[in-house]
Amino acid sequence: MIDGSEPKKRKAVFQHNFNRRSFIKHSFRLSILAFLGFTFERRNNIKTEFIRLNFSNLPPSFNGFRIVQISDLHTSFWVGKRYLMRIVEEVNKVKKDLLVITGDIITGAVNDFWKHWMPIAKRDYLAMVIDVLSNLKDSDKMAVLGNHDQCDGVETELRLANELKKIGFFVLRNNSMSISRGKESIYIAGTDDIWFSYDFTKAMQDVPNNAFKILLSHNPDVTTDINNDMQIDLTLCGHTHGGQINIPYLSHHFIPINNPSKYLAGLIKEPYGYTYVNRGIGTLLFPFRFCAPPEITYFMLN
Repeated sequence: MIDGSEPKKRKAVFQHNFNRRSFIKHSFRLSILAFLGFTFERRNNIKTEFIRLNFSNLPPSFNGFRIVQISDLHTSFWVGKRYLMRIVEEVNKVKKDLLVITGDIITGAVNDFWKHWMPIAKRDYLAMVIDVLSNLKDSDKMAVLGNHDQCDGVETELRLANELKKIGFFVLRNNSMSISRGKESIYIAGTDDIWFSYDFTKAMQDVPNNAFKILLSHNPDVTTDINNDMQIDLTLCGHTHGGQINIPYLSHHFIPINNPSKYLAGLIKEPYGYTYVNRGIGTLLFPFRFCAPPEITYFMLN
């Protein structure tokens, strides 16, 4: 039987007035999601920087001396064992004479944020990172502490320093040591974090004035205590993460150092030598990086 009446119109599955305002709103939301996805993926995009530096006062027996720097591991719920083992494997691939870590090996009290929301985050991250770093090979190893290594109190920072010593690290805490080749030496000094038990004068007191000097300090604000007469040839720092979310002309305003536009990241020529600010390995609080890839730095001194 044929019904001559008009067929009923089917209701649209989506009845939505998709006007210009809606288009902009949804496009913005999608853009935010895409940006978060991109920056989440880029947080583990490790880049090795190769830096060759020439010094007129480097002792001849140290020509070609190779240093690898890593910094700001920030071991945490987001910066786990698998990723950190990738770092160790990359570091082990290169020939080096000295490995240095310039602070923030753990994340300290910031982990309490994730422990509150995610019970799975309740781990002993200090023990985990020591287990990972014990796999480093084939060089002298030195470390200094950063603000997140010290912010949980003396008990935690002493435990971290002692565990690092057990796996072969020299932990410089406002002191120095020399490395010798034959009759020639260079000196490495290191400070505690500038926000805590930092003592620059004590760190440098046993370093001869005419020696070739390398300074390890987590925060690049250490440069405010260096004058030209000290001639510290190379200062290695971290702390800034290169901005982590590095938006030009904006991000440096949020970096907690005295001169963020100068010391955001990379090599800085000083009147007395060089400063290098490493972008770090991990992330702080949220697992995102943009225009500031995690970094392993390889120096060759000539």
